[in-house]
Amino acid sequence: MKYITRILLFVLLFCTAQTYANLLISPTRVVFDERQRSAKVFLINSSQEYKTYRLSFKEKMALPEGGYTDVSEQENPMRLSGLLRMTPKQVRLAPGERQVVKLALRRQRNMAAGEYRSHLFFQALPEKQDLDNEGVGIRLNMIMSYSIPLIYRQSASSPQVTIDEATLSRGKSGRIETVNLSLSRAGDASPFGRISVFWRKQKGASWKEAALVNSYSIYPELSQAQLQLTLLDGDLFQGARSGELKVVYTGSGEYKGQSFAERIFSVTVP
Repeated sequence: MKYITRILLFVLLFCTAQTYANLLISPTRVVFDERQRSAKVFLINSSQEYKTYRLSFKEKMALPEGGYTDVSEQENPMRLSGLLRMTPKQVRLAPGERQVVKLALRRQRNMAAGEYRSHLFFQALPEKQDLDNEGVGIRLNMIMSYSIPLIYRQSASSPQVTIDEATLSRGKSGRIETVNLSLSRAGDASPFGRISVFWRKQKGASWKEAALVNSYSIYPELSQAQLQLTLLDGDLFQGARSGELKVVYTGSGEYKGQSFAERIFSVTVP
């Protein structure tokens, strides 16, 4: 029975985790609801060597074009890290070894409504053999780091999303390679889900999926965001001078089954 349980746990981790170099992390985001007080993050060393990671909280702000910039605690008034306790704060994992990181949320009275967020930061530390080998020849020793968002929503309103613009761009090859989206967000919470883009040359024709992105969020510090998606098949637009793009943003995770936005654009193929 224990063997079957381990197999099921591994399958669950594989389906919901993200591999960052030598570290398998599941889940890749943690969202506390208003009744939840604890959460677990599972780590697996997927390398063939011992690995050591130091864990801490980081404050990050999202950029409109994607990615983050680090900020101080004072620059993030809606930081969650001050309400969280984490154990352990450092792990050393043998090849294939699993570790559970526990997070405990301590809510305060009279908290302002809105979305609180910090990031759980994993900093890889050099192993002893790496330190011993320093100075012997030329050695590239990359110290990797990763982070995942931690979110708590206090009486937050549902996010409102508008898809403002969709255009096509050619790459250096001269072929249509990307679809460019502009989105707007309102409310005090972030949406999370999948954006799919469909194409048809004329009204009445069948829609064909042209591009997609999973696990996409627009965080509360952003009212607008730009997104550039690589096309699944550039040949879809071969010979076309115009047509229609349909952009659909549907919820995942805590928003599963929810539709954030959908819009059809008439576009000219550049």
